[in-house]
Formats: sequence, C-alpha cells, structure tokens
Amino acid sequence: MGKKKPVFQHQLKTLEDLKSRIDELITEHSKLPGSTLGIAFRTVIEPNGSTLYQEGFHGRGALRSGIRECDYKISESDPNWVLASNEHGLSFSSTMGHAVNTMKFLGGFQKKGTKIKCGYWILEDAMSIPDGMKFVQDPDNPEHYLLTITVDMKISDLVFKLRWISQRMTMMEDLTLEAYKDA
Repeated sequence: MGKKKPVFQHQLKTLEDLKSRIDELITEHSKLPGSTLGIAFRTVIEPNGSTLYQEGFHGRGALRSGIRECDYKISESDPNWVLASNEHGLSFSSTMGHAVNTMKFLGGFQKKGTKIKCGYWILEDAMSIPDGMKFVQDPDNPEHYLLTITVDMKISDLVFKLRWISQRMTMMEDLTLEAYKDA
C-alpha cells in the first residue's frame, strides 16, 4: 500500500484565507460597543446543513429528523423526545485554530471531492441562543463546545431551534475546502 497524502496538503492558501477571515471576524466583533467575544465556528460537510444532517451523509448511528443520535440523547422509551444532557450536543469551535484542525481532521474521513465549509454564528448575548439550549465547554478542550439542551423536548422542537440557528449562521462559501484521498 502506498502512503496517503495529507488531506488539504495543496490547499494551504485556502486555510490561510480561512485564518485571516476568522481573525478579522473576531477583531470586528470585539470592537462593537458592549460586545463580548461570542463567535462560534462549525465545520459543515456537504450536503449536510449547518445544524441538521441528511440521510446517508451523517456518519454512524441513526438519524431522526436530521438529528444524529450521537449528537443528542434520544429517549429510549419514546424516540420522539430528546433528553437534556451536558454531554450531548452539536460541536462548535471557539477559536480559529480549533476550527481549522476540526476541518482537517474530519476531511480525512471524507470521499475524494467532498466539499467542507466553515460556518460561523455571532452570539451578541444570551438571547442569541434559543430557550432550553446552552453552550457547554468540553472539559478536555477549552476551544471545543457542545450546543446542548437544558430541558427535555420533543425532537420536532429541537429541529425547529436548530433550523432557527442555521438561519443565523453564515457559511464561508468562498473558502470551501475539498477533501481528497488516494483511492
């Protein structure tokens, strides 16, 4: 077997563009009056959306209404309910370095030609996050956060909240990376 090429090896310029764009966002946001730094970055692998997944493109485990069972804790007794948990939620990055490393890591598992994007969500205040949800910092990595739910809710309510969030996220369309592997 031959050696595999590192993912994104020939896309360093694009990664530098991503670093510059994120640094600009952080600088601009932190200069706003009364602003606290609150930018959350998320890796999005096409054809999935920024918060919901499509059947066949979600990895392992079951998918319920676009929600991966590994992301949120689905009730075993009633799969129409999602249970509150500080250990389950969508992954977000709080820094550019973590966002780029996540893109590189996840890119290593994709088929050749898969488009990988970075999305961001500017959080102005606590009102930016829907009721019943919060960010929980990963105890093992201060740059990684989970968007968790704080109260049990119907899966349809969680889908509604995740769609609301996705409408407030911006995708860096001009900085799309393309995964490649040796066949």
